[in-house]
Amino acid sequence: MKGLTFHLLGLLVYASAAHAQEFSAKEFAYGQMVLPSGDAAAYRFTLPLAVYKNTVREDLGDLRIFNGEGVAVPFSLSRTSTPSSVPKPAVAVPLFPLHEGARIIIDGVHLTINSNNTTVNLQTHNGATAISGVRQYLLDARALDEALSALKLDWSDGASEYTGRLSVEVSDDLTNWHFLIVAPIANLRANGQMLVENRVNLPITKAKFWRLSWLGTAPNFELTGILAEPAASLTEPNRSSLDTNGAADPKDSREYTFDLAAHLPVSRLNLLLPEPNSVMDVEIASRASASAPWRFITHAGFYRLKTSEGEQQNALLEVAPNTDRYWRARISSAGAPPQSPLTLHVEWIPNEVTFMAQGHGPFVFAYGNASANRAETNLSQLPQSLNIAPATLGPIQVTGGTARLIAKPAPFPRMRVVLWSVLLLAAAILAWMAYRIARDPKDNAQA
Repeated sequence: MKGLTFHLLGLLVYASAAHAQEFSAKEFAYGQMVLPSGDAAAYRFTLPLAVYKNTVREDLGDLRIFNGEGVAVPFSLSRTSTPSSVPKPAVAVPLFPLHEGARIIIDGVHLTINSNNTTVNLQTHNGATAISGVRQYLLDARALDEALSALKLDWSDGASEYTGRLSVEVSDDLTNWHFLIVAPIANLRANGQMLVENRVNLPITKAKFWRLSWLGTAPNFELTGILAEPAASLTEPNRSSLDTNGAADPKDSREYTFDLAAHLPVSRLNLLLPEPNSVMDVEIASRASASAPWRFITHAGFYRLKTSEGEQQNALLEVAPNTDRYWRARISSAGAPPQSPLTLHVEWIPNEVTFMAQGHGPFVFAYGNASANRAETNLSQLPQSLNIAPATLGPIQVTGGTARLIAKPAPFPRMRVVLWSVLLLAAAILAWMAYRIARDPKDNAQA
């Protein structure tokens, strides 16, 4: 009886092992050699666009790393996600207008800072600070401990129309200034609607003083305030981008759809207008598949204008990370629809793969299998002192081919049948044993 029990356990272990059989590199559609930068215990590389386009699972679950012996090695995948912590609120910073005629370099400005470093007093070389025409502003950010990721400009509700560009510079001593960025600014009215572009996205920067300068023609209104948005981290991530032309809906010429042909973790987008001097109010939506319902993402204004200082267009829009493949732009403003297709510009922070260098090389990065499940390992417990060296990917090689990207009909579940048969057989034997014990307890006791 004991021998029979051991046989049953052996069948269960064998069936489970067969059910958990791993894939090989040739069972994935594509593969790329991993090219390490040197000897290390672990390596890390960034996913190119081709991986997003040639994987099946939206969560990038059909990835593997194989060593030279064809054995899968442990790896982890970084994923872009919405920050779980509540972002710090924007903070108003002191704003000092520098009127026309006041030289912004330090020899043209008399600066007085009181003993507790809380007050800035600006005077021009001739002692006047109220000369008309504001072309530059000075921001005092010494009270802020965090780096900044954006500035939000404020002006009065009745301000005149304007479109132009704003240059942003930073300094820690009011003497040495460093250029940071040029951003579009707009206050427009069209077809009874307003389009306001007053947010300046910044490379993550920490500085004591900020200088804002209008390029070309300055607006007729003055800024009434500035809100500074603290950055969530101290580093600006590298981003990848993709432009996709839209297809107009044959039933509605004001609606365009875009197929990214990949599940990209989009976090920034823009709508590129085909015709200059265009202003549009647009609703953006997305969906994961062609049959899924659309879900609203944002409602924003887009513009493309020709001015004496050159062509200007709106800034990029920040959105929560979104891996949907299909996007839709629905024009809600009045006026004739564009004669040429719209173009959707998207940007994302590429995922990174970290893997352990187990076994011998060369290591192969394989991806694209409709039957594969996620096989990642939690590497968060690795010591921070571990040397994780950078790596790059070689040319794309076709291994299993595009047939691996197509989901096959579910095969007959032989392993499941085997498992259930073994379990039912074991239950029947146990029931028979219990019956014998209950029927003749004396014989069983003597035995």
